[in-house]
Amino acid sequence: ALVLGSAVLGSGGGGNPGLGAMLLRQAWETKGLDGVEVIPFDQIDDNSFLISSAGMGSPVIGVEKIPNGEEYAAAFKTLELYLNRTADYISPVEIGGVNSIVPLITASYRALPVADADGEGRAFPELQMTTFNAYGQRASPLSVVDERKNTSIIEAVNNFWAEKIARSVTVTYGGRGYVAIYPMTGSAYRSSAIPSSLSRALTIGEEVIEGIKRKEAEESLINATDGERVFTGKIVDLKRYNVRGFSIGNVSLEGLDEFAGSRLDVTFQNEYLRARLTEPGGRPKVIVQTPDIIAIHDYSAMLPLTTDQLRYGARCKVFRIPVDKKWLTEAGLRTVGPEAFSLDS
Repeated sequence: ALVLGSAVLGSGGGGNPGLGAMLLRQAWETKGLDGVEVIPFDQIDDNSFLISSAGMGSPVIGVEKIPNGEEYAAAFKTLELYLNRTADYISPVEIGGVNSIVPLITASYRALPVADADGEGRAFPELQMTTFNAYGQRASPLSVVDERKNTSIIEAVNNFWAEKIARSVTVTYGGRGYVAIYPMTGSAYRSSAIPSSLSRALTIGEEVIEGIKRKEAEESLINATDGERVFTGKIVDLKRYNVRGFSIGNVSLEGLDEFAGSRLDVTFQNEYLRARLTEPGGRPKVIVQTPDIIAIHDYSAMLPLTTDQLRYGARCKVFRIPVDKKWLTEAGLRTVGPEAFSLDS
C-alpha cells in the first residue's frame, strides 16, 4: 500500500516503486526484521538530528542498475562519519516510487527510526527542489556513493551548486547515485518539512487497493487525494532521453471516451511537470502544471505509471492532485513552479 500510494503522489518520478518494495523485503530478510519504526511528525524533538536518504539519477537507469540496498546505508554512514555526529532519525527527501521506501531500507541497516514527513510531499527531479530549501535549510554537506563503493563528500556554497556538483558525480558514477543529504536539527526539520507524508501515501495506497477490489478504483483515488480526472487517452507518441542524469521527454495521448478528438501533451523531467490540452479546432492550453501532481494511471488496472513505465499504445487516465500548501507560498513557487523548469519560456 505504501509503495502504491507513493507512486500515486510521485508525479511519475522518484524511481520505480516495484524496485523499492523488492529492496525493502531483501533488507528485512537480510537483517531478520519484520518492520522498522516510523515516528509521528509531532514527536520529533527540536534538539534531535536528522539526515535524509535517497537515490539520485535517471529512473530508467535505476531499473537497469539495481542496487543491493546497502548503498543507501553506506552513503548515510559516510555523512555521519564526516559530520562526526550520529543521526537520531532518517527522513525521506521526497514521496515517490522508490524514494519513499529508501529511508525504510536505510533504517533496516542502520537501526534508526524514520520520520513521518519529507521535503516535497511528491517527487521533484533536483536536490534543491524541496521545502527544506524553500525554508532556508542547506542540502550540504552531502554524500554520494555508487555500487562500486566510490564515495564523494560535497560541500557546496548553496543548494543549487550542491545539485550541480552531485549531478555531475552521479553521471560519472554511471547515471545512478545513492545520497545522504540535508542534515539538520529537529527544530529546523519541523519548520521546513511536509508533515505526515508517509502516512498519507500509505492511506492513499490502502484506499486505492480497496477501490480496485470493489471495482471503484477511480472514485477511491479521487476521494483519497482530493484529485480530479482531467483526461483519458491512448499514448500515440513518446520521446524520452537520458540527459545530464535525468529522464527528459514528452508523452502525447490521443483522447478517448468523452475526450475523443482531443490531445494531451505531458512534459517530464523524471517527473510529469506540465499537461497541455488541445481540443478540436483549438489551441494548446495548460490544464495542470508543477507544483501540482500529474498522475498517469493505466486505464484498466488503475495503477500509476512512472515515466520509465510509459509505453506506446497504452491506454491511460490522467489526474490532477493538489500539493501541500507550503508549495503555494512565494518561496515554494520560486523553487518548483513553472519558471524553475523554464516552462514559461
